[in-house]
Amino acid sequence: MPINEKHFRLLTDNAMVGVYIIDEQQLFQYVNPALAAMLGYQPEELTGTVSFLSVIHPDEIPLLARNYQERLSGAIPYAHYETRALHKSGRVVNIEIFGTAIDSNDQRSLVGTVIDITARATAEEQLIEHQHALEALNRTLEQRVSEALAVSREKDRMVMQQSRFAAMGEMVAGIAHQWRQPLNMLGLSVQALQLAHAKGALTQEFMDRHCDKTLELLKYMSHTIDDFRNFFRPEQAPHPFRLDEAVQRVVTFFASSVHNIAISTDVRTSATICGHMNELSQVMLNILNNARDALRERQITDPAIVVTVSQQDNMNLITVADNAGGIPEQVIDRIFDPFFSTKDAAHGTGLGLYMVKSMVEKSMNGAITARNTAHGAEFRITLPLHGIEDCTIQHKGGHA
Repeated sequence: MPINEKHFRLLTDNAMVGVYIIDEQQLFQYVNPALAAMLGYQPEELTGTVSFLSVIHPDEIPLLARNYQERLSGAIPYAHYETRALHKSGRVVNIEIFGTAIDSNDQRSLVGTVIDITARATAEEQLIEHQHALEALNRTLEQRVSEALAVSREKDRMVMQQSRFAAMGEMVAGIAHQWRQPLNMLGLSVQALQLAHAKGALTQEFMDRHCDKTLELLKYMSHTIDDFRNFFRPEQAPHPFRLDEAVQRVVTFFASSVHNIAISTDVRTSATICGHMNELSQVMLNILNNARDALRERQITDPAIVVTVSQQDNMNLITVADNAGGIPEQVIDRIFDPFFSTKDAAHGTGLGLYMVKSMVEKSMNGAITARNTAHGAEFRITLPLHGIEDCTIQHKGGHA
């Protein structure tokens, strides 16, 4: 066996993605273990005698047959598309195919890789359903909030509800963006493997590096939906959580929905506090969204946001600073007032920072202030040095 074939076998037999070679008679000439397992077979059950179309969903056969002929004839250099295959058990497997044609020993063959995207397709469908539900809800939210405020004057409760739904709407867009980039990176990684193989530069180190990157991306995408599901789940009782981890989680979610804004964190403490992490998340998102809007509205050349977690004067301190030029001095003392906003009516209700102040003071026993720096605005949140023992005391016998 030539050395290049040995290397090919070594790499593909141990690859995490499916790899195939199909000849001019539509037969599998090679199927690696990953692809065979994806379809519920052993490699030898598919190799040499089985047409690739026999494992494709009947509705997808015309598309696959056309792509096969176009690549075989050289009409297209390579193909990348999503389709459906059939597992040996009969269930549908959603797959993503990257393929091209090669000439070897006076014969033309198709080679490519296959990724099982069943979980991704299911999650995308669920995400779309959630987004439609939220869009339908947001269409009537403003009217319902106005009516509730006029009838009951329950400002705090309704403001909290409005903020949660608005933030969830932004989070749906954020999750979609979070997935788009990893998917692009996965595609690029697979194509890099193909190009390296085609050029004879597919080394073990190159393969391992791309496989590790692929697994890391898939793990990240898997956790994204769980994180989104838990992000705004109401918390009944205070619980201990790491302040730095909670802030970093919010910054990560926020960063996924913004473009061309440099966002950095400076963590100087890893204190554990007792409280409601999701309420802190909503407070942080509201402040970050305001900073983002100011940076975009003023078209700052090099927009930046810096989030700092530290301790000062025997208190936990979180600061969010931007370089958007600051808050006008004539209104800075009113920004936490209800229904006050520097934005026009179409983009601001004047309730966001009022809700933030209410949550920080009433739910977190903390304080929030705003000031201008040399470059922009800085919001400062101070929280008590609560630890695990505080949650234990409250859980057993009420507030100490």
